[in-house]
Amino acid sequence: MPSEDFARRTVLRGVGAGIAGTALVGQASATDVRDDEYVVGVEPDSGLEQAREAADEVRRELDFGSIGRAVSGRFSENAVEVLENNPNVRYVEPNGLMWALEQETPYGIEQVDADLAIDEGETGDGVSVAVIDTGIDAQHETLEANLGEGYATEDAACTTDCGGGPFGGGNDIDDCLEEWDDDNDHGTHCAGTAGAADDGTGVLGVAPDATLHAVKVLQCDGGGTLDDIAAGIQWSADQGHDVQNMSLGSDTDSDVVRDAVQYADERGVVMVAAAGNDGPCTDCVGYPAAYDEVIAVSATDEDDDLADFSSTGPEVDIAAPGVDVLSTIPRDDYDEFSGTSMSSPHVAGAAATLIAAGTDPADVRAELTAAADDVGLDDNEQGAGRLNVADALDIEGSDDDDDDEDDDDPADADPVIDTFAVERSSSGPWSNADVDWAVSHEDSALESVTTELLADSNVLESESSSVGGASAAGEHELRSRDDPDTVRLTAVDESGTAVTETTDY
Repeated sequence: MPSEDFARRTVLRGVGAGIAGTALVGQASATDVRDDEYVVGVEPDSGLEQAREAADEVRRELDFGSIGRAVSGRFSENAVEVLENNPNVRYVEPNGLMWALEQETPYGIEQVDADLAIDEGETGDGVSVAVIDTGIDAQHETLEANLGEGYATEDAACTTDCGGGPFGGGNDIDDCLEEWDDDNDHGTHCAGTAGAADDGTGVLGVAPDATLHAVKVLQCDGGGTLDDIAAGIQWSADQGHDVQNMSLGSDTDSDVVRDAVQYADERGVVMVAAAGNDGPCTDCVGYPAAYDEVIAVSATDEDDDLADFSSTGPEVDIAAPGVDVLSTIPRDDYDEFSGTSMSSPHVAGAAATLIAAGTDPADVRAELTAAADDVGLDDNEQGAGRLNVADALDIEGSDDDDDDEDDDDPADADPVIDTFAVERSSSGPWSNADVDWAVSHEDSALESVTTELLADSNVLESESSSVGGASAAGEHELRSRDDPDTVRLTAVDESGTAVTETTDY
């Protein structure tokens, strides 16, 4: 918890805190590119040599296994045209930039009941969290004990001579202790929220015993190329990290970053990302947060109101504190920043805590959203609600428990199916159904949700999620080589009461 020295330092720095957080406003488009730089995505087993030969200069090669490969570098306009017509080439895209998401200058730990979880010994111990960002201060007083192996791309490696950028320059540190040391402040701030140690110094993170890994893909000005970001996601996945926090983004989709996200997803990584700072707006969640594999986080303030800068849209899964969030910055210092960048590491830390407590990584999204507190915002603004770590761990004494202290009796009400939307498609011999669902229960007694593909009343394929509390939402992906005629959704409560809806395939 904060020390007396820390409290005094915060008061003395009050004016400066209001200035430091204004460095990065909004989010940039990935179409901000270097001249002639492209990323060429090819098939897993063909096209690689042709892409190499077409390049005037190869910058990086990425191997995403069965998803495919990619080559980045400098290509002439003629080479780009030839590659775009090559059947072995999946895409050619400019090697654009993504940016750290931050707006102006953490009550949040208490607001999401992370302090109650920590009091019960749920601290993320043994779980690895990759902070894919501008790096992490290599010697911070309340972070150093939790730091694991780090990584930096060549372009993003720490520098003491920052050239600035459209959103401002670096932090003018005197010495780079590691290549992944933080020369901007942003990554260290995110790391502190996710996992600052409970050592009596500075601030407290959501998962104070998690291992933090700096994955430095953003340069000192806060920007990073698409291939660097993809490389960082891939490197982290290859290390076996459990959680990735990505407080970065762009309003433009990227094929190579999507490849990397799918690669990490196949390896069981829980990915969390900032929704973006384009608000007020609707249907404007940025990438990579907008990808299905990623938990997208919007920002709320101390009163649980939506932050005016927060991007919103149907991709938002959950909300978390993101206004005037106090956390760590280099060197042994602290500041308040605002942005969905600050919201995302609350959720990444919560994911680490759940995994350490035994939750299967595949179920983390469902557990977090099922336990989220409905704070009265629209679904596109809060997703399932504002993060509640203690409820996700079934810890008694959380704010939500105080509102519900009654009911040891079986539920009297029935489950309610609020959303049952099916997107149908086919690929080769496969029939696919992507099911978006949301369920609720008046007595906060949800237990499970199951979707099924049927043919002549016979179950061809099914997927189930364990849920709890008053509401839950999620996605199920079903596929079958047979010809389904029906999709069925079933919600079950703790007393065994089941409610079912069906729709034609």
